[in-house]
Amino acid sequence: MKKPLIIAGFAGIGKTTLASKYKNVIDLESSIYKWNNTGLENIPVEARKGIIRKENANWPNNYIEEIKKQGLYYDIILVWIHPDVLKIYDENNIDYVLCYPDKDSLKIYEKRYIERGNNKEYIEKVINTYDMRLNQFKEKNVLKIILKGNETLEDYLLNHNYKLVKKD
Repeated sequence: MKKPLIIAGFAGIGKTTLASKYKNVIDLESSIYKWNNTGLENIPVEARKGIIRKENANWPNNYIEEIKKQGLYYDIILVWIHPDVLKIYDENNIDYVLCYPDKDSLKIYEKRYIERGNNKEYIEKVINTYDMRLNQFKEKNVLKIILKGNETLEDYLLNHNYKLVKKD
């Protein structure tokens, strides 16, 4: 059995869009697993980001188990890129690729965050911590996909001949 490609992707690279278009790709939105979302079910996932919530008691084991489970069904699994979670992947022997934008693209990403409904606090946190996170990513000895300008993860995968199976 072939191992899935696990891509730890930065916010706004197009993970959700990619998974919505291709049946061999899944986006494991981490906030569903990390946080207790009781009472927030009617708020879109992207709008919940930045809202203070209690951590799910099963975190991170529930997320790691879901990644392993979905590896049986999908060729590409899109996961969270937070440095603390990257350590958890390492501890659980989960091989992954990092995908993030270059610094010159941050204004484009800021606009994407606004368009998808992220709140101001979330956007500021992502933008203001970019340099620190970039340094953490550079320390990782894994394959890195660095997107430029308006390039999305889908663009990269298609341009590098990854097999993506369109949904009907």
